[in-house]
Amino acid sequence: MRRLRNQTTGLPVWWVEVLMLAVLYYSYTGTRSGAGGSIAEAMRMGHDLLRLETFLHLDIELSLNRWLQSVPPVAIVCCYYYATLHFIVTPSLLVWTHRRNTRNYAQIRWTLVVTTLICLLGFFLFPTAPPRLLTGTPYTDTMSHFEKWGWWSGSASAAPHGLEGLTNQFAALPSLHCAWALWCGFLLVRYGRHTVTKVLGVLYPSATFFVVMSTANHYLLDAVAGWSVLGVSAGIVALVFHRLRARVRPALTPAPAGLEATQADSATEADSATAGSPGLAIAATARGASLPANELDGTIRPAASTGPATTGPATPPQAPTDPRAASRPADMQSSPPAQAPSASSVPAARTVATAAPAAARDEQDASGRQELAPRPDSAPAR
Repeated sequence: MRRLRNQTTGLPVWWVEVLMLAVLYYSYTGTRSGAGGSIAEAMRMGHDLLRLETFLHLDIELSLNRWLQSVPPVAIVCCYYYATLHFIVTPSLLVWTHRRNTRNYAQIRWTLVVTTLICLLGFFLFPTAPPRLLTGTPYTDTMSHFEKWGWWSGSASAAPHGLEGLTNQFAALPSLHCAWALWCGFLLVRYGRHTVTKVLGVLYPSATFFVVMSTANHYLLDAVAGWSVLGVSAGIVALVFHRLRARVRPALTPAPAGLEATQADSATEADSATAGSPGLAIAATARGASLPANELDGTIRPAASTGPATTGPATPPQAPTDPRAASRPADMQSSPPAQAPSASSVPAARTVATAAPAAARDEQDASGRQELAPRPDSAPAR
């Protein structure tokens, strides 16, 4: 899976995006070939939608179409709008999201992909003739009427001359134009940093809704169906990403504070047990003797049999003080016991193991010398 994503940004690599576009294109090609053989069914579906809108008093397409035809400058602008912005704004906002909102890009992109796939499935299952192609109706094909003002063909809506065969003329239900426009508007309102950007996010879906209906390319119910598909797709994708994040979150959650405290208490109890047992203390110190001096920090653990474990510089044992030593001559007083070697010059294990026996031997030798030496008050009188 790592090969499918950029290790720096975590986003899919470029060829994954190209592969998705290829899948969408060939899916659209499949719907076009399927709709070509069902013209009669497409016409019937168009008439059914028109009757349903008439029954619901929603048939506003004819009024908008007639008004647009009466204002040629506005009609030409709407023709350019329909032929260009649908294929420019959507990819541009996808790139903008990729660069400005990397964290949510995958979810946003998949929402658009799922919406497109569902719409393509609707084109295949429910081929529908748009109002401009519906027989027996007074609608005017605005794109065909003003074809001399642009590059589009008069027989295939926004398709350029010579590319009429690449379009699906009966892809009206649901409206992919309206679905994509609402997707773009949401991104502008949600992630735009300026008021102008947010206002454009509101105006773009509204203008698209007006253009597709006034040019007789879609019914009102087509737009409603496109918005519904976008909402369903966004909900499905959000649910999937929520579950994926729930699976990843436990692996990234740190251990609870209580567990860390328990582990620290266990380590302290183990140290206390080691300090309370001479054999364990010597073994533990022997293991630490192989460490460098800078890691020992000049401290060892004394092998005490009772009492809490203490740490600090090693203090050599001292011999008991003899009260009679003050009355003896300086040369007769016993020399102080030898100081125990420091931890930096002698291995810590040897220091702990031999410090006590050496001190005892020094004390015995000092006592023997004191008993054998003559005292000044016992010398014979002359």
